[in-house]
Amino acid sequence: MEYVLLLLAAILTDNFVFTKFMGIEQSFVSSEKASTALKGGGVVTAVSLVGGGLAYLLYHFVLSPLEISFLTLPVGVLLTTAVVAGLEAAAAKNSALEEMLRAQFPMLTTNAVILGAVFLAIQQDLGIGAAFLLFLGAGIGYTLAALAFSSIRERLCHCTPPAAFAGIPIMITAAALAVMAFSGFAGLHFL
Repeated sequence: MEYVLLLLAAILTDNFVFTKFMGIEQSFVSSEKASTALKGGGVVTAVSLVGGGLAYLLYHFVLSPLEISFLTLPVGVLLTTAVVAGLEAAAAKNSALEEMLRAQFPMLTTNAVILGAVFLAIQQDLGIGAAFLLFLGAGIGYTLAALAFSSIRERLCHCTPPAAFAGIPIMITAAALAVMAFSGFAGLHFL
């Protein structure tokens, strides 16, 4: 039961995008359409599970025992980059997926959701199973945020805001309101 609560907390109450503001720029940029947001969220979830999991395992079995844990960030970025490059190579037969990965390569490799989940798992000294659930929840929470932002963008296309708010200001205002609305989950305590 504790694992289910950890997963729910990572998705809702401790959502990395809405509560910690990690990865908010990428979720906002990659949310032009719901289908794009869903694909991007799926990629972030996969990279979070594989890259974050590898970084976590490397920390616990190599970096920490050798007392070189200060290398966790560069190693995490390198592992995430390798996973994204591997996904890009695997997606070579699907031109749309390969194009999306190429366009988001810089943002994916340094995505704060992925690296933040690794450091949070290390800081809380989670076990391997709990850490992988945290990585999964971080990816699903990111996908949820990207879908929320894509819905907001679609709604904003059908309205006419005042001239001072047209474009980016209305999108930022709407995103801030979405974050405030999402903070309603803060009263739930899973852990």
